[in-house]
Amino acid sequence: MKPVIAPLAAVLFLFPVLVSVTGCTGDSRKVLEREKLFSLSYGRFEDEIDLFNLDSGTSGPDTQVFMRDGLVYIANSGAKKILQFTSYGDLLSVYYNPETNPVPSFAGADPGDGTVTATTRKAVAYPFNHPVYLSVDLQKRLFVADQLPRERFEFDSEQRVILRDVVLRFNPDGQFLDFLGQEGPGGTPFPPITALYTNVRNELVVISKTPDTTIVFWFDRDGSLLYQVPVSVNALPSFYPDGEKVMPTLDRIVMDQNQVRLYMKIDYYTPIIDQSTGADAGIAYDASAIYPFDIDKGAYGERIDVPFYEGVDKDSQGTFTYKKPYELLGVTSGQWFFFCTPVDEGYLLEALDSKTSRVHQRILYVSPDELAYNALILSDDGILTALLASGLNASVVWWRTDSLFGDIR
Repeated sequence: MKPVIAPLAAVLFLFPVLVSVTGCTGDSRKVLEREKLFSLSYGRFEDEIDLFNLDSGTSGPDTQVFMRDGLVYIANSGAKKILQFTSYGDLLSVYYNPETNPVPSFAGADPGDGTVTATTRKAVAYPFNHPVYLSVDLQKRLFVADQLPRERFEFDSEQRVILRDVVLRFNPDGQFLDFLGQEGPGGTPFPPITALYTNVRNELVVISKTPDTTIVFWFDRDGSLLYQVPVSVNALPSFYPDGEKVMPTLDRIVMDQNQVRLYMKIDYYTPIIDQSTGADAGIAYDASAIYPFDIDKGAYGERIDVPFYEGVDKDSQGTFTYKKPYELLGVTSGQWFFFCTPVDEGYLLEALDSKTSRVHQRILYVSPDELAYNALILSDDGILTALLASGLNASVVWWRTDSLFGDIR
């Protein structure tokens, strides 16, 4: 096992990509064509999702989406199940809690291991509690972040956090393998999980959040812990001169697909000074940057400057311009970074080639009636897949940025 890295002078924190469109001014940039894949009805049958009926005791995001090799996976916490579809909407698999879901209509006899197979579809019974984040590796193994039953929660008094989450592992046939904790298979539960990633070596990264620290757990393909990287919230890297007042905040951390490397996007805010009194009057967004971090070397790489969004708004005093940070969506295997921010038409997408600093901007159109719930994910090859919910049903759509920008792997 490789050595565990000591605490770093940074914090890695991940916001789930659950964004809504708010009132920004219109944008004249080109619209990136979107393709609707399929729709989902609301309910508890095998091909439906229960999007709005959350148990009162749950917390955190509900339904999440994941896509790899044209297959779409949806984790539906409200119904305590996971669905797998083709890009045409054909249901391939249902992983479900039998206490909250009917037995799928295509299920046959149970061989005794919880997996019920049909000719082309499978039904897997498992007692999920709150499945949220998903990842699927190149071997088609499924990883699911789930909560333990409340009676199995632990409390870490040193970090002041409840240890409640585990990562479930299923083989390509749908058979439950085991669960991962902090030390590996069967280990101590994680603090609340905020992201799961897999890479080209089928390694797994789990990102957890405590009040003062975000911890990155990096496991090999068999589930053995390679690195545990605790990062302090009070010492994010900064390019500002020493002594200058600045407040850095971490937007998101993503995993490099090929190297033992992490990327974190940091937004910087500076004080607003009241000109009449000289007193602090709040803070204002100033700049953003991405810092690569090489885990083997324990060092940051060269900073990547990130453009900001500039908009126009009006108030009682007239028209004014403002700037705000983009949200980091992810990075492709070819090191294209993708960002977005809400605009009137939906989202403004910005793609940055870290090798050449080339930038593309496009509008991702999302209509107002599709904003009951949003979940969006970027694949390794640059495909943006989204679950868009209206009051009537939910739609799975994607935007093929790979065809627009060329080879971005």
